Amino acid sequence: MRRLLPLAAAIALIGAAPAYAKQSISASPNPVHFGEKLVVTGKGWPVIEFCSRTVRFSLRSAQNSVHLGSTKVGSRGRLRFEWTPRRSNVGAGSWTLRARMNCESGKNGSTVPVRASLVLRIAP
Repeated sequence: MRRLLPLAAAIALIGAAPAYAKQSISASPNPVHFGEKLVVTGKGWPVIEFCSRTVRFSLRSAQNSVHLGSTKVGSRGRLRFEWTPRRSNVGAGSWTLRARMNCESGKNGSTVPVRASLVLRIAP
């Protein structure tokens, strides 16, 4: 009987996990070719009064940073962003695609960034 109690407590704690999911993004296709449309989708983004509904996207490499644009988060915490890589804007290679949303701290109103990122390969 004593061994069943810790097992039941562990199962109860697993079931009591938070209802929200950490924000994430995914990109398709990856790798993407120049002139081909890249579709970035996201889920789990906060939709609460002290967070901006705007998510800004940028590409970063070891030497460069490029602002891609922004999109709004829907009422269910999902987003969709489309972008076409051009040779005049970025080079071929491995980049980090970053998504960022600004929220306010509940304590003092300071800015708290909410981020997600992934490795994106741009093929020639």
